[in-house]
Amino acid sequence: LDLSSFNTSNVTNMESMFSGCSPLTSLDLSNFNTSNATDMSAMFKNCSSLKSLDLSSFNTSNVTDIGYMFSNCSSLTSLDLSSFNTSNVTNMESMFISCSSLTTTINIMNAGVTSYSYMFTGAATNTGAKITVNYIADASTKVDNMIATKSETSNVVKGSQI
Repeated sequence: LDLSSFNTSNVTNMESMFSGCSPLTSLDLSNFNTSNATDMSAMFKNCSSLKSLDLSSFNTSNVTDIGYMFSNCSSLTSLDLSSFNTSNVTNMESMFISCSSLTTTINIMNAGVTSYSYMFTGAATNTGAKITVNYIADASTKVDNMIATKSETSNVVKGSQI
């Protein structure tokens, strides 16, 4: 899928953009301009064959909703969220649900997240998978509550304060 000529500079709602694209194994989104995006909910939901995703070029400073963003991405092993700014995000519900193979790190930068039910249910359950959750000081207790949504066999750990 060649998205190199997509102009996304004025897009505010990316909800379900690739949802259900189960045959996709890779996506190059390095040219996406996400600076005006506010909703990325379910953006990659049910992309069950997607193996890796580099979102390091994403500007998420205005995003408020990332609920279900990667839900059911069961083949996803590598996810680069290094540039994700979650300071305005309030909805993270089911964000990583059933991402059983995933290894990534996410930074929680908003203690005001209001929805995070099932955030890590069925996430990082496969051998070698691991999700590390770093956080701002004010979000420490919130992160504990988020991690409590994991399944018994999930390898989701509290990382360090940022």
